[in-house]
Amino acid sequence: MQVSPPQFSFLRGLLQKKTGVIIDDSKQYLVVARLLPIVKDRKLPSLDTLIDRIRAASDSPLEKDVLNAMMTHETSFFRDKSPFETLKKIVADRSQNRQAARQLTIWSAACSTGQEPFSIAILLNEHFPDLVATWRIRIIATDISENVLKRCREGIYSEIEIVRGLPQPLLQKYFTPLQGKWSIAQSCRKLVEFRQLNLMSQWPIMPPCDIVFLRNVLLYFNDKTRQDVLERTRKVMRPDAALFLGGAETMLGIHANYERQNGVGCSYYQPC
Repeated sequence: MQVSPPQFSFLRGLLQKKTGVIIDDSKQYLVVARLLPIVKDRKLPSLDTLIDRIRAASDSPLEKDVLNAMMTHETSFFRDKSPFETLKKIVADRSQNRQAARQLTIWSAACSTGQEPFSIAILLNEHFPDLVATWRIRIIATDISENVLKRCREGIYSEIEIVRGLPQPLLQKYFTPLQGKWSIAQSCRKLVEFRQLNLMSQWPIMPPCDIVFLRNVLLYFNDKTRQDVLERTRKVMRPDAALFLGGAETMLGIHANYERQNGVGCSYYQPC
């Protein structure tokens, strides 16, 4: 099954307008692979028919399903490792200069199925138990897709998802076996708030953030969208906050109001 060039062009435009994500002509196979289950589920004759129905009913539940299907949800526990080693150092520093307020707010943007915010929660429980016990710790995890947020809130992962990045001692300490899968501990669940947020739309009121994970998100956007997202992110960060991008992402030529800082095997950014 294929999608015709005019319909592919419409879908590309819709995806960029609603989510900021850009796909090129070489990604037609991706459109087919991700939308075919929707075509089959609704017993439609073709992908073109599916797109015709979206054209006829803007902002319909079907459109939302299609946009959700087109999102990339690649993630794993403790992905890339070095940002989490750097996070330990930053939290240790902040625990000294936040003694009066005794609060720490971390934002995990585009959190996908929850491995990133739960990795942060595990790290805090493992290395900063006193902070978890006595401070107000908030990990705000957001994503555009309500489907993946539902999975996040369940906090249940398959064996394949678990073995990707999660050391065995942490599995035994922070997960419970449940019908062939693994359920994350309440000590981690209680730290994380899951919210729906589209980076391209109006953002809800966010508390001032000490640390922001915006990793492997900007690479799907054009420069103008990157600039806008980075500027809006800067406005919700404290003056000494830390921003983590993905390993293939950079501020170079995109935004001048951040300063690059050296972390443990990686870089992060502070607003200036």
